[in-house]
Amino acid sequence: MLQKIKNVPRKKKALLLTLLFTTFIFTAAFFTLSDPQPVTEIISPVLQEVQKTSQLLTCVQRLVKRGDTIINALKREGIDHQTAYKFFTEVKPVYNLRKIGAGKPYALFFSPDKELLKFRYQLEANRYLEVLKNKPANCFKGKLVTVPYDIKKEVIKGEIETSLFESILDCGEKPELADLLASLYEFDIDFNRDLRKKDSFAIVVEKRYLKGRFTSYGKIQAAEFVNKGKAFRVINYTDPDGKNAYYHPDGRSVKKMFLRCPLPFMRVTSGYGNRRHPVLGFSARHNGVDFAAPSGTRVRTTASGTVIEAGYHRGRGKYIRIRHPNRYISNYYHLSRIAKSIRRGVKVEQSQLIGYVGSTGLSTGPHLHYGLRKSGRFINPLRLKSPTKNPVKKKFLSQFKQYAARHFLVISGSRLVNIPKPVQDVLLSPTPATLQPSNPVGLQ
Repeated sequence: MLQKIKNVPRKKKALLLTLLFTTFIFTAAFFTLSDPQPVTEIISPVLQEVQKTSQLLTCVQRLVKRGDTIINALKREGIDHQTAYKFFTEVKPVYNLRKIGAGKPYALFFSPDKELLKFRYQLEANRYLEVLKNKPANCFKGKLVTVPYDIKKEVIKGEIETSLFESILDCGEKPELADLLASLYEFDIDFNRDLRKKDSFAIVVEKRYLKGRFTSYGKIQAAEFVNKGKAFRVINYTDPDGKNAYYHPDGRSVKKMFLRCPLPFMRVTSGYGNRRHPVLGFSARHNGVDFAAPSGTRVRTTASGTVIEAGYHRGRGKYIRIRHPNRYISNYYHLSRIAKSIRRGVKVEQSQLIGYVGSTGLSTGPHLHYGLRKSGRFINPLRLKSPTKNPVKKKFLSQFKQYAARHFLVISGSRLVNIPKPVQDVLLSPTPATLQPSNPVGLQ
């Protein structure tokens, strides 16, 4: 064939080669479009291997419908009721498919004669249920599969211009990171009212990847937040006994007896006023602090304790009073409703949901009145110097301080220069590695 082409004149040869190339492209396209798999868009990263490993099977991918059952889902794909029920019962010892959640992806693999041979159901980003048909035994075998994350520690830094939420997005990160950072400082900073323009942050955070694609955040390993000119530093540390917690660089626990604010961090995107938040209003009056917030906003207990009152009062509206250790009592007034589990005598944990913001009782608009008493006397909760608890054990303090120093060296250095990744990896390792003086890692 090639010899014949060589003997053709140049113009005709070019035309002939173009024709052959075009024919090849259309032929390849035809066979590609004739792929028996009806679904071409992969719903989940974990399910990306299904088409590679099951080329002879027809793959059907779906999302669980609201109120759906696995038996109904299988029957919609042409599987008879008896087989669908057999599938459900034989998989149940491994995973109860009654728990399927709306919006979760699943995939079914059928043989050319439309027999179900494989099933995959996404449980989490890196975990799924796989069911295979054992044809000789005529039964279904299920197993839970976990795909290990590729975890990378990355340094992220930014400056507040309008809000923490907006600043995190400006860094190219996801909104979830703003929630993580706010929860880390909920004992020291009220992110709904304390932030100022030009406040800044720098953090070391774990980022989880599957097959090169970002899926979620792990723990924030270390963070520095500069608020009103004061630096708040926090680090995650696991001691040799296996206890994991967040601490300040001197070994004090981040956790304190009281939260700074009973309302959770809100993802506000608007600008700042001088003293009043543009969306959330705050004022101190009548033995407490009023937090104006949208009706239905979740209200948390600021410290662990026991509910001593939960009901309705003409002036307070729907309200809750909680007794805490060391003769503290906290008050939460004007709620729209009280959480179902909250009643007199019930023990509550710090940050537990106890009710929702409302405007019941003597109130002119949706807000939470939060009050705090110490030994029978009202105190200003915004000025409370809450005691810390559970610091790093003295026998581990020296090791902890070395660990913290390496992390904050990375954070401080990253504000000035771009530290080479190999150097970061060494400094951020759980156990200190040795940088060879003769050939420093990452430096040429």
